[in-house]
Amino acid sequence: MKKSLYIAFTVVFFLVCLIPIVGLAVKGPSPAAANEPPVVKPKLKAYDGSWNMSYLTGWRDYVGKGFYLRLPCITAWDTLCAGLFHTSANDDVLIGPDNWLFFGAAANDISGNGQMTDREIFCCARSLYLMQEYAEGQGADFVFTVPCGKYTLYPAHAPRYVTVAEGSNRERLMTAMEEQGVRYADLYAAFSAVDEELYWQWDSHWNARGAALAADTILGALGIENGYFSGDFTAAQTHSGDLYAMLYPTGTALETDYTPEEPFTFSYTSNFHDSDDITITTEREGAEGTLLLFRDSSGRNLYPYLADRFGAAHISRLNNYRLDYIAEQGADTVIVELAERTLDYLLRFPAVYPAPERDAALLDGLQEVESELTADASGTTMADFMKLTGTLPETAADACVYLLAGDALYEAIPNEGSFTAWLPMDTDAGGIRVFAG
Repeated sequence: MKKSLYIAFTVVFFLVCLIPIVGLAVKGPSPAAANEPPVVKPKLKAYDGSWNMSYLTGWRDYVGKGFYLRLPCITAWDTLCAGLFHTSANDDVLIGPDNWLFFGAAANDISGNGQMTDREIFCCARSLYLMQEYAEGQGADFVFTVPCGKYTLYPAHAPRYVTVAEGSNRERLMTAMEEQGVRYADLYAAFSAVDEELYWQWDSHWNARGAALAADTILGALGIENGYFSGDFTAAQTHSGDLYAMLYPTGTALETDYTPEEPFTFSYTSNFHDSDDITITTEREGAEGTLLLFRDSSGRNLYPYLADRFGAAHISRLNNYRLDYIAEQGADTVIVELAERTLDYLLRFPAVYPAPERDAALLDGLQEVESELTADASGTTMADFMKLTGTLPETAADACVYLLAGDALYEAIPNEGSFTAWLPMDTDAGGIRVFAG
């Protein structure tokens, strides 16, 4: 009798273990979770006819991420870990007191392990100054803003083992921007002054009331008074948090979001699908001005407030800010919104605009440096301009970079160990000399 039970248990165990694989074969791969790309069955040959050297690895990923009932299994396991041990089985999500969820990757930056060098901070500030200078030269107002992460604003809800280090990249960049004269909308000061939690518990972003306060603060920095945040809102359980979806992909719990009782009156002029569109364009009858807004995911519920304030708006999720759009769109206002943990995007994705010309007298006392230059004139982003990049030896933390091309002197977008500049197409790249100081 006992032997029969062992045999029956073994058979049932192996049949249960076969369910994920059989289900995959019969029903196809499970849906992707949260921000994961869809699972694709690997092919033996690549599109060009060559052998796919990652074929076996592809099958590992296909089975590992596409097996039947994967998402319910993930949800069940994460629910068990959270309930019994108050910990997350997902490295991308951390659980704090009161079941607040936090993005795991941001913890490394906020604790001081992702500190930028002094040179990188200066380069970010100088890049923003050059962007502002170009925008103002085109007749447009410019403002930069940084949505603070949940760790910064609500440390009491963060996991106790995550510490917020002094002298964050945001704080250091603020100081550098003040020295450079960059117009900045301080969202940390605005949110800290409000006795209300304006970020979702299970999401890494602010809620609609937080977006309203951010819009008021940004517009206030431009001298435009608004009262979005002080308006009336309707509350409802409608929001599914991004962190919640990562941790519990089949979960159905919702949290409170808010809808302004005074509806927005702008209309879309682009082929709008959702708030994650790379490009969104709007217009509002009766309003004045044209906005060029560069934003990230925090702008999903921010842009409607801003779009409702301007006669026309061009809203972009491009990482390399196309300031040449100012003239193309006739923009008189430029807003750049960039999250605290991605400030290095200012270095990784240099903005696109013609390099500013400088007085040759600036070269007095500067040191010429060796540089390996690369000119890209094919498929260029801006017509009549080529993209010039170059290497830099170790330079002073606050050194600007200048390019002497014949009799013309240009300032480049600086980086640590490199630079970028957009120069007229007819520039002789082979005769350019590089100076730093």
